[in-house]
Amino acid sequence: MDQFASSIKQVSRYIFILFTGVVLLWLFMPQRVFFQGLILGMLVSMINGFVLYVKTLQAGEAALNPGKRLRGVGMLPRFLLAGFAVYVSFRLPHMFSFYGVVIGLMTVPIVTLLSAISQYLLIKK
Repeated sequence: MDQFASSIKQVSRYIFILFTGVVLLWLFMPQRVFFQGLILGMLVSMINGFVLYVKTLQAGEAALNPGKRLRGVGMLPRFLLAGFAVYVSFRLPHMFSFYGVVIGLMTVPIVTLLSAISQYLLIKK
């Protein structure tokens, strides 16, 4: 679990650095609608990543304690939240770009995948 927690800390650090960069781009670039959508998608992606992290910890505790029961992995709330962000981008296209929201929603899984690949390559050396 310590390696899992340190991996999550590393990924969250990368995500916050990336989020800061997107906010700075939103401040200085003229494509504000796209970056507003990207920020919305990244926020939803970060919330979904946090929910998945908590559910994974609960699954680990349930595996260690046979009397404790796991109540799902939080798939429905994560889908609903992502769907709500896409719905907001459809309803408010003058504020949030659909493409920005979709790209932002994929941020945490892509950064997690890249982090895992980099850790694998470091261990393999």
